[in-house]
Amino acid sequence: MNCPYCTKELIPGFIYGGSYGVNHSLRWLPETKMPTLAALELDSELLSTNKLASQPRVKSYKCIHCNKMVINLDE
Repeated sequence: MNCPYCTKELIPGFIYGGSYGVNHSLRWLPETKMPTLAALELDSELLSTNKLASQPRVKSYKCIHCNKMVINLDE
């Protein structure tokens, strides 16, 4: 999938949130990484610290060039 803003390749991944361990933040990980506690703490990108987030994950695509994320609600 290409970025709708700059047309470069997007990196597929997932937004994880809510209730793993004691941390209640939203984080993004590339789909090539397993969502272990260590990966979510050390390798993920922090998106939010919303303590009400309880959705386990949302499929998303990240553009590293223009720093945008695309979420397809059909996936």
